[in-house]
Amino acid sequence: MGRTFLYDLGDLVVCKYDFEHLYCPSYLSSAGDPLFFIGIIVSRREQRVVFFDRDLLYEVLCTDGVRRNFATWEIEVLRKSKQS
Repeated sequence: MGRTFLYDLGDLVVCKYDFEHLYCPSYLSSAGDPLFFIGIIVSRREQRVVFFDRDLLYEVLCTDGVRRNFATWEIEVLRKSKQS
């Protein structure tokens, strides 16, 4: 049974990895890395991953040109796309 996606393709979002749920603090990035990323959702999928247990994942094209994957709870919408 499919789950409902909260965010739409083209939404402008701010994202922050929620490392404390997944990793022990020794794996966190260096202090110089950005704390959050701004970008546009380019794809979404439901996938069974060890940590997420069938959570909804979003691929975000960030303003630095890198595509990153975020879970639902790591995303906040800045502006909805006009198609949604």
